[in-house]
Amino acid sequence: MGDVATFSFYPGKNLGAYGDAGCVVTNDNGLADWMVTFARHGGKGDHVMEGINSRMDGLQAAILNVKLPHLPAWTAARRGVAACYNELLENVGDVITPTPKSDRDHVYHLYVVRTENRDALREHLSQAGISTVLNYPKALPFYPAYAYLGHVPQDFPAAYFNQSRILSLPIYPEMSEEATTHVADTIAHFWGSESAKVIQLTTANLIAAEARAPVVADN
Repeated sequence: MGDVATFSFYPGKNLGAYGDAGCVVTNDNGLADWMVTFARHGGKGDHVMEGINSRMDGLQAAILNVKLPHLPAWTAARRGVAACYNELLENVGDVITPTPKSDRDHVYHLYVVRTENRDALREHLSQAGISTVLNYPKALPFYPAYAYLGHVPQDFPAAYFNQSRILSLPIYPEMSEEATTHVADTIAHFWGSESAKVIQLTTANLIAAEARAPVVADN
């Protein structure tokens, strides 16, 4: 466990405000006092440091207080949707579904699958009226903002390998079994379509390929 943890309350999060918001939690009283001071212009009345204006709006806090008691039920519903996906997408094409460790739980803010056919599958789903998202189209070390660090793919082989293979499928607490099944059936149809040019790759082979992540630079 770390000394500090952060939570985003962006509207699209599992617990979202009606505007930008977030919080920081810590058991360290000294760190807590420092963060409060920093977020309030570096002090109130007598500024002891250069700070920022980063206080949560009271309206957003009120909204979050109302929504917070519902979070366990919303999380359980997301897990139900994910379990449905996991069952329906088992052995479909080369799709790899998210698998939490046995001693961990997943809140499924996103339901992200991996496939060698990511872009073609995404287009197939779009043609069927199903929205998908590339939440992280490029791994963080390879963005222009961090070019000065000089990272190369072999520094982060798993991240580099997966950035072109991940796809976020629709998931939200109110998503019905019918809707989830429709998405899964459309994905299965992609591999059954005679016109689809796809790469058939078993899960075992994909894991093996992941271990051999490319070492060429991302141009």
